[in-house]
Amino acid sequence: MKSNADWVRTIALLWAGIVIGCSFVATPAKFYAPSLTLSTALEVGRVTFRALLAAEIILLVCGVVLLVHRRQRLPGFWIAGLVLAVQWLAVMPLLNIRTDAVIQGRPANGPPYHVFYIVLEAIKVVILLATVVRERQYAQNSDQASL
Repeated sequence: MKSNADWVRTIALLWAGIVIGCSFVATPAKFYAPSLTLSTALEVGRVTFRALLAAEIILLVCGVVLLVHRRQRLPGFWIAGLVLAVQWLAVMPLLNIRTDAVIQGRPANGPPYHVFYIVLEAIKVVILLATVVRERQYAQNSDQASL
């Protein structure tokens, strides 16, 4: 039977894997499809990132519930959740304005907000992987204490 720490590690790894797969593999790959127009690729991206957000929220809630049950506040999940909030409340609205402009055939001027989003994604993945390492140490310390 999996321990609480095992479940927390599983959730953190799953979350990191989904972000890597969606943001760093699938999203850039669609822009290399020769028959896919930029407008269509951007619309597909919107749908993809909304689905990613839903998955991330579910994983965040599951992770927080496990930690609350254990009466421990693991900062990794909270920080990853904060990064997610910044992405969706601050950066994504700016990206949506730019995406609307490109879809409507207007020039998309201004700072490269997608770079901010990508940096936040990378930070989130690092935080989640650090959470896995921390939970492994927690599990090992708990095992040693029970001996």
